[in-house]
Amino acid sequence: MFNLHEQLLSLQEGEPKIHTTFTFDGVDSTIAKRTLNELTDKLVVNGENINNDATFDKLMCFARDVAAMDPKLVARGLDMLVTGFENQIKQVASTLSTPGYDPTRHAEALDRYAFLFQWAVERGESTASQSRTAQAKPRKRRGNASGTSSSGASTVAEVVPGWKGKLLDLYVHVQQLMQLPLGRVWNSVPERDTFIGVFMRLAHKAMENPAYAKDGDFQTALFSTLCVWLQNYNGLYSLVTMITQNLQHYEHLCEAMAQLVQLAYDEYGGTQLADEVLRDIAAKSFSSVHDKSGPKNTARFLVRLSQLAPKALLRQMGLLIRHLDSEAHIMRSAMSDVIGHLMLYLAAQEEQTEITKNQIGEYFDIIEQRFQDAHYLVRAKVLQVCQFVCSGPAKFPKRRPKLVGLIVGRLEDKATNVRKHAIRALSVMLETHPFSLDGAELRVERLEASLEKITDELAEMTAQTAKQSTKVSVAEASESADEDDEDKDDEDKDSDDEEKDDDATATGEDAQENGPDFDNAGLSPETAAKAMHLQFQQRYYRDALYFVYQLQEAQPILLQLLGSTNKGEVIEAMDYFVSAVRFRVDGAQEGIRRMSHLVWTSSTSATDGSTEETRGVRAKLLDSYMQLYLTPSDRLSVSENTSRITRNLISLTFGATLAELTSLEELIRTLMSEDKIGALVVDKLRSVYAYTKQQLPQAQRRGAIIILGMLAQASRAIVTDDIDMYLRIGLGAYGHEDLVLAKYTCMILQCLGSSRAKRPGQAPGQEEEIKRLPMTNPIFDGLQRILEEPRRDPEWFPAAEQALNAIYALGEKPDVLAARIVRNQAKLVQGLLPKKHDDDAMDVDTNETLPVSSLVDPWDLTRLLFVVGHIAIKEIVLLESVEAELKRRKSDEQPQRKKRASQGAKKKGRKSNAMQVDSDSDDGDDELNQIAGTTEDEIGDIVSAIRERELLFGSKSVLALFAPLLVHVCHNLGKFGDKLLAVHATAALAKFMCISSSFCETNLPLLLALLQRAKSPAIRSNVAIALGDITVCFNNLIGENVHYLYGPLHDTDPRVKKTTLMVLTHLILNGMVKVKGQLGEMAKCLEDKDPRVADMARLFFSELSTKDNAVYNNLPDIISSLSMGTNAVNEESFARIMKFLFDFIKEKDRQTDNVVEKLCQRFRNTTDERQSRDIAFCMALLPFKSERSVRRLLDGLPCYQDKLADSRVYKHFVDIAHKARTQGAQKQETKTVLDEYELKLKEARAKATGEDDGDELLGVDKDDAQIQSQVSQYSDDEEMA
Repeated sequence: MFNLHEQLLSLQEGEPKIHTTFTFDGVDSTIAKRTLNELTDKLVVNGENINNDATFDKLMCFARDVAAMDPKLVARGLDMLVTGFENQIKQVASTLSTPGYDPTRHAEALDRYAFLFQWAVERGESTASQSRTAQAKPRKRRGNASGTSSSGASTVAEVVPGWKGKLLDLYVHVQQLMQLPLGRVWNSVPERDTFIGVFMRLAHKAMENPAYAKDGDFQTALFSTLCVWLQNYNGLYSLVTMITQNLQHYEHLCEAMAQLVQLAYDEYGGTQLADEVLRDIAAKSFSSVHDKSGPKNTARFLVRLSQLAPKALLRQMGLLIRHLDSEAHIMRSAMSDVIGHLMLYLAAQEEQTEITKNQIGEYFDIIEQRFQDAHYLVRAKVLQVCQFVCSGPAKFPKRRPKLVGLIVGRLEDKATNVRKHAIRALSVMLETHPFSLDGAELRVERLEASLEKITDELAEMTAQTAKQSTKVSVAEASESADEDDEDKDDEDKDSDDEEKDDDATATGEDAQENGPDFDNAGLSPETAAKAMHLQFQQRYYRDALYFVYQLQEAQPILLQLLGSTNKGEVIEAMDYFVSAVRFRVDGAQEGIRRMSHLVWTSSTSATDGSTEETRGVRAKLLDSYMQLYLTPSDRLSVSENTSRITRNLISLTFGATLAELTSLEELIRTLMSEDKIGALVVDKLRSVYAYTKQQLPQAQRRGAIIILGMLAQASRAIVTDDIDMYLRIGLGAYGHEDLVLAKYTCMILQCLGSSRAKRPGQAPGQEEEIKRLPMTNPIFDGLQRILEEPRRDPEWFPAAEQALNAIYALGEKPDVLAARIVRNQAKLVQGLLPKKHDDDAMDVDTNETLPVSSLVDPWDLTRLLFVVGHIAIKEIVLLESVEAELKRRKSDEQPQRKKRASQGAKKKGRKSNAMQVDSDSDDGDDELNQIAGTTEDEIGDIVSAIRERELLFGSKSVLALFAPLLVHVCHNLGKFGDKLLAVHATAALAKFMCISSSFCETNLPLLLALLQRAKSPAIRSNVAIALGDITVCFNNLIGENVHYLYGPLHDTDPRVKKTTLMVLTHLILNGMVKVKGQLGEMAKCLEDKDPRVADMARLFFSELSTKDNAVYNNLPDIISSLSMGTNAVNEESFARIMKFLFDFIKEKDRQTDNVVEKLCQRFRNTTDERQSRDIAFCMALLPFKSERSVRRLLDGLPCYQDKLADSRVYKHFVDIAHKARTQGAQKQETKTVLDEYELKLKEARAKATGEDDGDELLGVDKDDAQIQSQVSQYSDDEEMA
């Protein structure tokens, strides 16, 4: 008699006894196949044949030798067992359904099958594991980096063909068997449970394999079997134990166990299973320190179960809610997620009872509290919960205002992840807002107008109601006076009625003032219904306005986040502004304008993981503009879409600043180069620009030419296809009426030559070749007319600048035309030029000086100086381009000359032929060699000589003619008394000084005097820029006067400070100025009142920190500049600045050690208490992670022990010791040094203060606490920025 329990015990202890010597291990494959065929024939015919001892012994040999058999034979053997088991189940079902038959006769056969499955499957799983290990190693040696391949076995199903499919069939059959009344098959319950337990253990074993858990069909069959076990055979507590163990040990089973509980709950009445599992989870305590997998797996289980079976979770939420206070943040996060799904479930119920509403309200209260959680991941999860809760069908209008307010508050969270989800949550709130009237638009003006209209209607209705009430009371009073025979009770009744009427009137007045309160008493049903409808509308518009005000409160923060270094935040902020523009939120357009600057985000320089994110920002920007402005509407025709897109593009130019137009140009150019803007739009823009039938607003025509100029950067054909149109409109009558239009026309004409700016990512040498036009071209006549436009319009200056740029960009001999223009301008100034002059050249043959008449018109003189100043700069550019072209030709000629020389050397025939070759090779270079020498150095020297001696000092130079006049005007700006003349004369002088070093050296004192004495901020800004240009051109001249570069940083005008900071940033970061202790002046800008200056200073130091330890090397000088002298900053500002700067050196231990030593030495040289406190504060900012840093702090104690009498100084050193001790796991050597340091520190403190108890830290001033608080706040602001 076969006893399954005993056999299972023997299997655990070793191999069961087999009454045969046959083995599949090592036997010939033919014999093995024949044996399996014989066994298959027997089991297929009748599953009861397993009871035959000889057959069963061979089957046990198969189960025993699975590890040694060919996988194909294993698959055949397993198929044989499953088929026999299926036949046996059919026989059992037939017996149970036929009266008079004894079903217990099948028990032994079923037990034998169970035993074989237990043995074979366990051996098969072991074989798979061994095979995976054996096959993975050689594959890794053959060069597979991951150690796996498509042919390598990683699961049982891949080792044995059809293994997983046969196990699936097995559990389908087991499920069918368990649905039968198995109590009739076995004589006792323990025997039945032993049989069932075999398959439950195998099920548990199978679930441990991730490959099985990922198979949906296999998982369904397995879970259905377990649920039948739960339902019919009292498997509750065993199944609860299995689930809890799986949650504790197997991460891949978290969500699978939730599906099992949901299946049991919904289809098998497994309410008790869900309750027991959830009670078990509720009773546990999780720690995020000692147990990391437990809370993570449980959290995933709860979240998944809340999605699949929220009703099951609701039953136990009273117990589970305690995990909101769990130490493990993962559990707090999961409970927030669970609550969100439960809220969606409750809101979706058809019957909204008071209990349901109260539950939703309580859950909202919990979510709102979790906004203040200490862990950033929980705060981020709460924001995600808000997203999917508010995205559901229920809008929760009463809870939204507070939620939006909390979300806006999280936009300034210290954690990047929280800010990113806060932006996304705000976008979701905007996209799902419940204010769908009026086309769902959220314009404040429109909403306020609607609210005012409804309020007026309610006020009018209230007044009418009050008037009617007054008439009724008067009638009642006269009626009571006529009836003299009424008794006293009736009179009292009348007086009571009058009081009620008065109360009604008062109520109406209150409703008019307070809004939604309105008394409908005494109104007809129609009037009351209308009043109620108006009240609802009034509340609707008030809520809508409040929502818009909340969005407007958030938008300044979102504008800052567009400049975040975290690309995720930037992309989310872009999504928000796109949605806000779609809903017409006031102020959202500013975000779209700011977004355009992201087009300059580099996408080719990075090779690390940030490259993909960076490209994502640029791609997102292009997609956003495409979505907003360039996507055609399906509801419009082609022509209507073309007009709409054209209007959108033109509208982008309205009110745009120069920086915004520059970024927009690059954006439009990129879209055009990617063929995102069609030819129909270009034609429409041209038609707008050239429209002459009626009066067209200036802004539209200007916008059209601006966009055309941007498109021309990518497609020059936009200009070349219709040049006459630009000459007729922009340089014709319309251009003379609107000089801004003329300016942009000049800019688009420059595209005929080369691009106005180098494109991002364009390598050196890739610039487009300039194509020069003859000076007789009509373009130059139009440009000259713009330059000689007599109107007194300030817009003439930028138009003239672009006209000169176009002349020098396109003309073959631009200096000839420039000379003619200068002389024509000079004629307007009395007595400026001699009567005879050469019209054909830039130079003038005269040595006469230029007297300045007192009758000169300042406007004419200003125009003249502006033109000659800009010509001076363009002459420098022209010389540089000529030099580059000569060098290019020279470098191109060298390989050709060598080639010809080698060819001539090979000819060994006649000498005359060789001489002819040499003569031919030299003829082409004679002219070039005569002009510019034979080497690149000689070319550079000649061009430099022309620039240095000829342009400003040549006897025939026009610029030399005007240089004395320019210096004279700048020396006597006060006498002329014209602000515009002063600005342009100063700028022209600066341009002249960039030509010649001798002229610059002579007039540098004049420029510095203008910087110090000029009252106009524009002049001081121009001089600051000029000093930067001079530094680039003649660095040696600024060396002795470098302090003048930093002087404007203290200017009272923020524009001057910002300009100076930009100039210094450019010079320092590009290595044009060596920093010699002036970084302290730059650091003071971190505390500037103007946020633009402070932000630029932060950006400067962030970039500087990446260049050869610049911040670290200059740190002592920065500390001295900020802490000492008359310009020292206060202690609060010093603390915030140092906190920002020390972040750049904290991660480098060697720098930290050196800074500790240097700061200790500084204590010896100071006697000022303020400086001692500042130095101690700086030392407290260092991390002190290594034993070496603490040792240097201990060695330097004699340097500062006398300063420990100051409570603040002592407190900083106590904080240092505490920080060093709490820096994670410390070595024993570090702890020993710390103990020694703390002891000596206390002794030194006691000696310095004359007290015995050095352990006592004296009271710290309130000022120190205030400093610490402000430093902490500054740190938070820095993280946000």
